[in-house]
Amino acid sequence: MKVPSTAAEPLTRWVEVGEGVRLHLLDWGGEGDPVLLLHGFGQSAHIYRTMAPLLAGGLRPVALTFRAHGESGTPEEGYSLGRFAADVITAMDQLGVERAALVAHSLGAAVATRVAVDAPGRVTHVVYLDSLTDYAGIGRIQARNPARAPLLSPGADDEAERAWHRAYIYGTWNAAAGADWAARAEPAVRIHRRELLAELVDDVTHTPEPFGELRCPALALMAHESVRTQFPWLPRDDPRHAAARDWLRDVRTPWRRASAERFVREAPNGRVAEIHGNHYFFLSDAERTAAEIRGFLLST
Repeated sequence: MKVPSTAAEPLTRWVEVGEGVRLHLLDWGGEGDPVLLLHGFGQSAHIYRTMAPLLAGGLRPVALTFRAHGESGTPEEGYSLGRFAADVITAMDQLGVERAALVAHSLGAAVATRVAVDAPGRVTHVVYLDSLTDYAGIGRIQARNPARAPLLSPGADDEAERAWHRAYIYGTWNAAAGADWAARAEPAVRIHRRELLAELVDDVTHTPEPFGELRCPALALMAHESVRTQFPWLPRDDPRHAAARDWLRDVRTPWRRASAERFVREAPNGRVAEIHGNHYFFLSDAERTAAEIRGFLLST
């Protein structure tokens, strides 16, 4: 199927990955090398609506929505890391894409690594977006956070929940975040999906990523965090401000640095770069993120 030139509005596509399971994709087209964008837990292909068009010129960005996310199907089985990786490969087959670069955010990066290791001939590059996370250790790090975000009130309506996410999770809001939010399933479906996805989370938590088995160039873009990016709701005169700064410096940053050092040590062709922001820096600084990705993919 011929796709249009890379533009702000993508073509909506669907691929079947077996047993009647359909996955949703957004295809920005173009004549360049394919770049498959993989989202994090709870998001969808729409989260890349701001950044993907900025990859234009020599690249063809396509964003995939995993099973039990966004507008994709929700089968009762198939929630292992291996199954998610197989879905990606099947989607590539359905799109007629022999080889592609993988750009993955958060938990989606574990899927990207698995694809690159299981099918090295299908992956040209891997780009990790704030994804070098020691999931097994995240609980003990967060337990020491002195200024945790307030809990979302039970029964909060959609407007209140969206405002809470904007303030305490994303730290920003744009067209991509809005489109991703609009693609969410109904509350009852989201609850069931979280139950199903527990298998994937458990798999990722207890399976260290095999960076040493990567055979392609890999770039890890990490958030350069600060009190302003991690605690945007916290006034400077709040007594917790200094404690939050110390926690970032003495606890969270060393923990994150250790993951980056393991990546550089183990990945044969891996390097790390930082972008100022939080976990969603590709939303708050899409231009810089896209420039880093383009520079890497078009020069290696």
